[in-house]
Amino acid sequence: MKNNNVIKAMFVAAAMTCLSNVSAIANSNDEEAFVKSKIAPVTNSLSFNVWVEKPNNKKVTVVVVDKDNNEVHREYVDTKSGKFAKTFDFSNLSDGKYTIQVLSSNIDVIDAKTFEIKTNFVTTRDLVVARQK
Repeated sequence: MKNNNVIKAMFVAAAMTCLSNVSAIANSNDEEAFVKSKIAPVTNSLSFNVWVEKPNNKKVTVVVVDKDNNEVHREYVDTKSGKFAKTFDFSNLSDGKYTIQVLSSNIDVIDAKTFEIKTNFVTTRDLVVARQK
């Protein structure tokens, strides 16, 4: 009987250890695991829609950087509502590569989208025939 009690006690202790480890892992997960975001280009434009949904009181930032990692724009997601939806118009940016990043308070990248702006010049050539008299 004592052996059964010892085995049960060991089993309960092992189970409690496993459960406490699972709880510790769940509590230590970074906030980005709970943040939902989407970055989508707007058709036929130089714009992107950015959506972020997060738990209240988590700090999340939307940042736009150029190819040299220079910050072009920074915007904070409202900590009270926990939701963010905005269309970013990049038509005033110079040609080049840019990245939209959704960052956690730890500066961990939750979501990112890299894009390039190129100006295309169209050259048209016409043939004009002189009239003969």
